[in-house]
Formats: sequence, C-alpha cells, structure tokens
Amino acid sequence: MKKLLALVCIVIFVDSLGYGVVVPVMPVYAKDLGIGELGLGMLFASYAIGNIVAALPFGVVSDRLGRRPFLVFGMLAMAGAFVLYAYSTTYVSLFLSRFLDGVTAAANWSVGLAIIADIYPAGERGQGMGIVMGAMGAGAIAGPALGGLLYDWVGYKAPFLLVAAICVAAGLFAMVSRELKGLAPRGSKEGYGRMARIVLAYPGIALILVIVMMGTVSLGVLEPLFPVYLEENLGLGSSAIGLLFALTVLAYTVFSPLVGKLSDRTGKKGLMAWGLLSTAVAAPLLVFAGNLALIAALFAVCGITIALFETPTLPFIADRIGGGEEGEAYGTAFGLFNMAWAIGYMLGPAAGGFLAQKHGLPTTMIMLSVPLVILAWKAWDSL
Repeated sequence: MKKLLALVCIVIFVDSLGYGVVVPVMPVYAKDLGIGELGLGMLFASYAIGNIVAALPFGVVSDRLGRRPFLVFGMLAMAGAFVLYAYSTTYVSLFLSRFLDGVTAAANWSVGLAIIADIYPAGERGQGMGIVMGAMGAGAIAGPALGGLLYDWVGYKAPFLLVAAICVAAGLFAMVSRELKGLAPRGSKEGYGRMARIVLAYPGIALILVIVMMGTVSLGVLEPLFPVYLEENLGLGSSAIGLLFALTVLAYTVFSPLVGKLSDRTGKKGLMAWGLLSTAVAAPLLVFAGNLALIAALFAVCGITIALFETPTLPFIADRIGGGEEGEAYGTAFGLFNMAWAIGYMLGPAAGGFLAQKHGLPTTMIMLSVPLVILAWKAWDSL
C-alpha cells in the first residue's frame, strides 16, 4: 500500500510540477512569438480541453484493463508533450503541446486517484487522498519557481526538458512496479456513456461534481483578475503577488493531509459544508481588506478553506461507488471528477472577466459566493 501511495504521489507531484513550470514561461515565450492575449488564452484553455476529452475514456478503460498501462502512458506521453513544448516555434505546435499536456493530466489524475481508491478501504481513504493532494500542492509550489529560475538562468528549453526527463524516470518506475502490476481490472464492459450514467446515479455524486466544478470556477476568477487588482490598489509587483498566491497553495498543501485524515474520523459532508461557507466569506474579503497583512492572512485562509471542501470530495466519491453490481468504477468516477474540474477551469476566467467588466470585482466576488453558500446547504442537507 505504501509503495503504491508513494508512486501515485510522485506521479501527481510531477504532473503539478509540469503544470506550474508552464505558468511563468509560456506567456513570455508566446509574446516573443507575437501571440496576442486571445491566442494566449486559447493556449491555456487547450489544457482543459484535452482534459475534458480524455478524462472519462481513460477512467472507464482503466477500470476494464487495469491501471498500469494508463499511468505509464500518462508519464511517458507527458514527457513527449514537454519535449514538444521545448522545441515549439509556432502557435500550432504550442497549442498541440498544451493540449497533449491536458490529455496526459487526465490519465495521471483519473488513474492515480482510482489507485488510491483501489488500495485503501472505506474509512481510511481520506488519509490517502489527503496525502496525494498535498503532493499536488508541493508540485504547484515548486513548478513556477523552477520554471522561472531555469528560464532566466539557462533558457527557454531548460525547464521543459528537465520535466520531460523526470516524467520518463517516473514512467519507467511505474512500468516496473510489481505492486502496480498486481492491481487486477475489475470494471464492467459497458460503454462510456452507460458507465458515466451508472456513476452519476449513485446518491450525492452529481452534487459532489458540481461542488468540484464551482470550486474551480472560483479559483479561475481569482487567478486572472486579482493580480491586476493588487497592482492597481496596493502597488504590488509580480513577485509579491506570486508570493501571496503561493501562501494559498502552501496552506492547501499543509492542511490537505490533515483534512483527509479528519474526514475519515468525523465524516465528509460537515467538512465540505464548512469549507464552502468559509470560502464564500473569505474570498470576497480579499477585495475589501485594506492592508497587505490582512490580505496575506486571507490568502492563507483561502488555502485552508479550499482544502476543507475539496479534499473530502475524493474519498466521498470512492466510498459511494465502491462495489455495486457493475463492478468497481473508480476510474470512471475520477474521470468525471477531472472533467468537472476542467470545465470549471474553463468557465472561471471567462465568467469572472465578463462579470467583473460589467459589475466590478467586489460585486463579482460576492455574486460568485452565492452558489458556494447554496452548495454548502445542499451538501449538509443531502449528502
């Protein structure tokens, strides 16, 4: 169990590391290639498109054929995507790189989370899932710093080729893992649509996916809009803004394993409800806080509140669909989870930009908190 947990943590860490490496490098490189804001937005959206397209098929087929081929594919294909990043000199090749990166993320996340559901019994999955989400947070912290430093010191290709090499090593490790070979396929032979409907029919699953999507929408609003607000109102530079966002990720990384373990002991729905309510309060306060110290504290609080509602969704999904007449369908379930996340990732910046332009950022943050409050009530009442 510990070896498989370590393997999944490595895969998720590497995936998040690669995602983070792209963030500070691609906008600069795209500008050098003459790519405008719309083109850059489409580049970042192509990641979510790849995830949406591939998440459910990878999850369903991994239920049928086993986890190992898809985890190996996820790492090795991700290496290919990052080599393509390194040698891209046109918009089309960059778009394909980003799209393939999203496809490989679908394999890594859908199958990686399914493995944790496979190996942990009900009542202990929160702890395992929380550790995995902590690994994700660690990669998210390390990625932007690594990407920015290597880009400045060595050049554009360096961060991408380093991530590609790490992916190859992780893929080979997954390929020879005896423990991974021992996970026998247990899923149904039903088609994608049928398996998706089976999973969605389990009580509470559809609501959990809406919670995941709405949480990602909220983050998708903050990331593109709040840096501009901080620069205009507090005069902060990019380094200070990056550190503030890093506080959120650091708090999430530290608290996710604790929240996961707590969810095994106290239950999931209460943590999700309180996390949603707390996020609905803390996120708008970011706009109304008048000084840097309070804003920094609120960024950290948001990391904790997001961990409170997001981390318990993972063991909840696994506990609800474990067993059943159609066989284990963890891959299918976490494929749907990834689709929900990717849809929110696409909708957030677009919805936030539209609402902020029409109503201003403070009103937008309050408006987006209303669905979080409603979801908190639904989670407490229905799950």
